Amino acid sequence: MLRPQRHSLPGPGAGVRPAAIAGVELGRPGMAAGPVPLTSGAVLAKIQAAAPSLVPSARRAMEVIIADPEAVIGYAAADLAARADTAASTVVRACQQAGFKGFQDLKLALVRDLALRGSDQLVFADQLTGESAPGEVLRTILGTGSRALADAVTTVDPTAFAGALDALHTRDRVLVVGNGQSSSPAHDAAYRLQVLGLSTTAPTDAIAQHLAAWQLNENGVCVAVSHTGATRETLLVAETAKSRGAYVVAVTSFQRSPLADLADAPLVGGSTRQGFRLEATASRLAHLAIMDALFVGLALKDPGRSTAYLDAMADVTADHTM
Repeated sequence: MLRPQRHSLPGPGAGVRPAAIAGVELGRPGMAAGPVPLTSGAVLAKIQAAAPSLVPSARRAMEVIIADPEAVIGYAAADLAARADTAASTVVRACQQAGFKGFQDLKLALVRDLALRGSDQLVFADQLTGESAPGEVLRTILGTGSRALADAVTTVDPTAFAGALDALHTRDRVLVVGNGQSSSPAHDAAYRLQVLGLSTTAPTDAIAQHLAAWQLNENGVCVAVSHTGATRETLLVAETAKSRGAYVVAVTSFQRSPLADLADAPLVGGSTRQGFRLEATASRLAHLAIMDALFVGLALKDPGRSTAYLDAMADVTADHTM
């Protein structure tokens, strides 16, 4: 059996040819950073991400906006307050807590958001019924997944993302944890980081995760993945890692969750309106995409080293291919 050419891993200062990762040519200048474009549904995604952390009276106001954004555009603060059974002052505070200057600012953002949507009407999974055709179910679920990815462009803070990249690039140990539905994206992330040569562990047992966090220090990074940002086991690991001096990166769906509040770099993406308890499923797609972005960003920080490790990975993969 013919073996492919073997590639050696890089030594100090080794020169290696550029390679492409996810369509990005390593070793070549990338696009300059600029403002993040608004995408259809982005304002509703921002509100959805903030709503769970608000007090009930404020959350009711946000839920009215999510349910009927077109009507809310024509409301005064008092009108929305009446529908949500709360006070106008609570409406204004809720808008500010969701990241807007006030109710008027939120309405202007909604107008732009709906204009981007154009005549396309969003259909959510909770609008499906037993009479829905299979094709409609397929289009709806794929559409909500697509929106979760698009919304993450505006809900992930670029500064936090840059901080996560720097920490992963400069520190020498990485612990990745996720439990329940978040365990799959966590292990995918750990695999990708290992491909780039990072010393990465991803225990599946809660006690093993806790022990690994305790063994971290200021040269370590803990990447914690949790849709709710409130999973007890994941939160305990993140708290322990932070107490040991490690840098904590959170990949979660809600910006004011306990995990996001704890993290040095909260990467918030994935919150979307779904039915049948599928919200975490759509969020998982966004979390995987965020991990992919971290992977590419890390590769671009050291193109020569990354290319050598990717070539070595190709050799290993070839050994397992018929």
